[in-house]
Amino acid sequence: MLNFNEPIIMLMVLPFLITIIGHGLFRYFAGEGLGHTLANSSLIIAFIITLLIFYGFPTLPVRTNTDQLFWISLISLCFGFLQDRYPKMNLISPHVHIALMILVVFWIYANNTTFPVAKGDLYSLAFVTILSIILFLKMEDIQYNDLQAPVALFWAAVGLYVISQGADIPLSENLMMILIAALGTYLILNFPHPKFPFGASALYPGYLIILCVAMQMFNVDPSLAFSLLILIGIFYTENFINMLPGEYTTPFIRLIIPAFPIGIAWLFS
Repeated sequence: MLNFNEPIIMLMVLPFLITIIGHGLFRYFAGEGLGHTLANSSLIIAFIITLLIFYGFPTLPVRTNTDQLFWISLISLCFGFLQDRYPKMNLISPHVHIALMILVVFWIYANNTTFPVAKGDLYSLAFVTILSIILFLKMEDIQYNDLQAPVALFWAAVGLYVISQGADIPLSENLMMILIAALGTYLILNFPHPKFPFGASALYPGYLIILCVAMQMFNVDPSLAFSLLILIGIFYTENFINMLPGEYTTPFIRLIIPAFPIGIAWLFS
């Protein structure tokens, strides 16, 4: 019998089960077309529910990193859900997406540091903001290319877990375990042939969760900057795969290639 008092069960099995159940419910109640489109939100719902059960309900004003992560996940989930449901809505535009990235970066910074921004921090904050926008636009570009986007986010979460374990940051370890379980379940349900589109409901909050945890890890231990930067290579492994001969571009190869930057990052963590 499963003991949900055990952290490993709570953080891995619970999001696994919620993601599977959520996919089934969306498919059943929303139908084959819309249900498949909206089912991707199940993995973020699983993350949020597990986060609430494990860390408790957030407070207002936001005080802790988990409280902040809850609101970032919930708001971006709702934003993404609207885009999946109403893809032609005029409010949803690239400008809004970029503004969302900027707001999140500054909010994460503000939750850990006081304003006004010091001159040295300002350059770092500008660098992180530009980088986060570039990577997000990259994710949007490959969003519907088979399983490229969820695979990249999955391995990025694994990379952050490996680095946080080496740096002894338990909070980041736990958060990434939840996300790894949810994303891993989505990949299992879609491997080797995608059945449920990886829409904005999963892409936006999934990416922002990784961004939030990475910034929090840097805040705890700035020496992790190089290891975190190496993980950026995960988002560009598809460019390397496209240079391989056709017989090597199998679903299995596409799945494991993004793991290589993690090994390099681990050496420097």
